[in-house]
Amino acid sequence: MATEVMPYSPPEATATRADRGRVVIAVLALGWLAGVLWRLWLGSPITHPIAHADEDSYMNAARAIAGGPEGFSSETPLFRRIGYPLLVSPAFVFGPDFATSYKIVHVINAVISALSLPLAYLLARRMFGLTTGIALAAAFVAGTVPAGVFWSLVGMTDSVMAPLMLGWFLAIHWWVGAPARSGPAITVGVMTGVLYLVHIRGTILVGVYFAFLVFLLIRKRVGRRAAGLSLVPLMLAVVLNQVVILLIGDRVHLRGDIVGGGTMAVFTEIQRLQVFIASFGTNLWYLCVVTGGLAGLAWVATTVEMFRPARDAAFRWTAGLALVSTIGVGLGAAVVLAGLVDTQSDALYSRYVQVFVPFWILFGFAVLADRRLRTLVRYALVPVLVLVVGGLVIAYRLRYVAERGHELSYGMFGGPDLMTMTAGWSEFRPYVGTAIGLAGLAVLLAATRVRRLVIPLMVVVVLVNGVTMAVMRDRLIEPIGSRFSLPVDLGELGVGPDDAISYTRRISNEAYYVLYHDVYWTEFTPVGEDDVPPPHIEVMIGRYHPGEKLHWDGAEHGFTLLQASDEAHIAVWRRG
Repeated sequence: MATEVMPYSPPEATATRADRGRVVIAVLALGWLAGVLWRLWLGSPITHPIAHADEDSYMNAARAIAGGPEGFSSETPLFRRIGYPLLVSPAFVFGPDFATSYKIVHVINAVISALSLPLAYLLARRMFGLTTGIALAAAFVAGTVPAGVFWSLVGMTDSVMAPLMLGWFLAIHWWVGAPARSGPAITVGVMTGVLYLVHIRGTILVGVYFAFLVFLLIRKRVGRRAAGLSLVPLMLAVVLNQVVILLIGDRVHLRGDIVGGGTMAVFTEIQRLQVFIASFGTNLWYLCVVTGGLAGLAWVATTVEMFRPARDAAFRWTAGLALVSTIGVGLGAAVVLAGLVDTQSDALYSRYVQVFVPFWILFGFAVLADRRLRTLVRYALVPVLVLVVGGLVIAYRLRYVAERGHELSYGMFGGPDLMTMTAGWSEFRPYVGTAIGLAGLAVLLAATRVRRLVIPLMVVVVLVNGVTMAVMRDRLIEPIGSRFSLPVDLGELGVGPDDAISYTRRISNEAYYVLYHDVYWTEFTPVGEDDVPPPHIEVMIGRYHPGEKLHWDGAEHGFTLLQASDEAHIAVWRRG
């Protein structure tokens, strides 16, 4: 009769492991807290929504869920998702005015966005098998990458998408590695359902997940019971989305109308097909630039693993799912952008794929730490090709359009991180982006060949991320925050919930969007075309252009001037 003997573990070794675990937890907790405070500092110049009209739509829906007044939404019935407004709606319950509520939204965003750090660490350890030190360093890189941090500064779904994606991949890896357990299956279903609730990208990911689930069933990687368990929370999320929308009713009226029209023409009209291909290709190029080519390395490693497995099934199929998800979201975004009618085509619109940047940069560092130089050089051919060809094609497209007297849309929300990295404040600079991507890849390949330099190199990348965000705050965030912060405070003027308020037409967009939210007790609607206020209106916001035809003089209608702003070109008037 054989007796099983457990290996002896000295008490000192056990204590050392426990101490190391406590240190890691402390570092992650402090890092998360620092990440929250850092994000709040970065977003401090922003007092009102800046990403119009998407951000306004989410804030209006959250306000309505919290019992506030009616408001508009730029969403369409098909694309409408209520998860993010539901998440931040408590801000409008406890906030006494919009400015306070909006800051509470920023806190919620920061708390969730900063979770990218611990989630990235768990992925680095469990999926990629990195050592504790390298995993921590890589997690800080992923947790501070500008593509994930920027969106936490605004009230949009993207503020929480990056940690949700990391959590989803972590749950998938857990489930495929333990297919017989119910907990991982349910967790995957919950994460997939939350992604569905948050944004239309979640719908694309649900489609990818269904295909993945069928694949797992065919390969007998999971059982039918586990597959069914994973679908239950997903179905509940779909139902919850519709229930909340029905409860809100017409208190949020939709203005969006982008489905149909040009969407079906994407694959039948040459021009729209070109926009589709260009949008998708530009986003692949973008991912390689902002990750220093690491995304491309990770794509190659994933593809090789799919056809020549060297790791366990959990790693292989999670990596494959991530690659298919990136391609699926990129293609879906390109279809939507190419299908937009009566709008200017974008030179760059990376918002939809930015959520994948933390994962791919983490994966890329894992590839660097695990592969020989000869293998890495072969892998590097793909990101080099994407960077060089992508940069040339983008530059040609810009020049081609300009020669015909047109221009492509290019602005802050198309790719704020790339704009900052390339100093492309007024123009898209694809050659600079390509040069940055190639230089970054070369440095990363060379420096990581010396094992002692891996962690210091990652620390440098974290510092670069911090500097990039500081420059972005100075050049992009502060100016646009100032632009959408009016010198008029309705509360200080005694204007509040007891007042019936309206405004004249043709006030500036800045004034309209700011005041739409500052008037938090009712929907902010204009008077008629004649700009004559009805008898019940007690306060008017009017155009202020003294001496010009555009000026609106409230005194002619029996109003007294409370405050006027030459800067904002608006004036506040009270009847009597």
